[in-house]
Amino acid sequence: MPLGIDVSGERNLGLWGSVLALLGGFVPYLRSILGLIGFVMVLMALKGISDKVGDDRPFRNYLFVFVSGVAVVVLILFLIFGSLSGLWRAEIHEETHWGAPGGSTSADYEMHVPLPIISGIVLLFILMVVVMAYFEIKTWEAMYEITGTREFGDAANWFKWGAVTSIVLVGLLLLFIARIFVILGFHSMPDELEEKGTTDFAIDSPIA
Repeated sequence: MPLGIDVSGERNLGLWGSVLALLGGFVPYLRSILGLIGFVMVLMALKGISDKVGDDRPFRNYLFVFVSGVAVVVLILFLIFGSLSGLWRAEIHEETHWGAPGGSTSADYEMHVPLPIISGIVLLFILMVVVMAYFEIKTWEAMYEITGTREFGDAANWFKWGAVTSIVLVGLLLLFIARIFVILGFHSMPDELEEKGTTDFAIDSPIA
């Protein structure tokens, strides 16, 4: 393809951002901070690439990943705290011991989380994974079309199968593999791109 637009800075920013986002899941106490920093770095990289090639799909879809994730987290927190007053209940069991002078009373407290609350949280978590994976797929499919880098296409396919199998633990493993391919994609993409990345590439993956 004709070369001309320098995206080497965005390539490096996306590479290190995706590495930080992946490592964030393994570093105790810092996972949220590293994950957020990594996400912002990748978002900035995609913003720069989108602006330079005149195609906003990578930035727009990756931004939706963040927005949809925050929206579902808010719903989960609302479900938890909104149910504390009505659906959580404390049972107090009092036992009087007559052997001590004047008697004594002991109380046992038990907290019960209703099954509908647990089921709702699990379903919302699965919904969050599926919705975020959908926009991840759109992001990396667009990056594959723009850059011609096969690893971005593979990442899109791994995200797809991760979303499909998210109801079981294997889905989380596939999503982890997808993020590795994102790193490989930024590592392998060219330093220069043509202005319009509209060339059609057939996304080919061993698991597609």
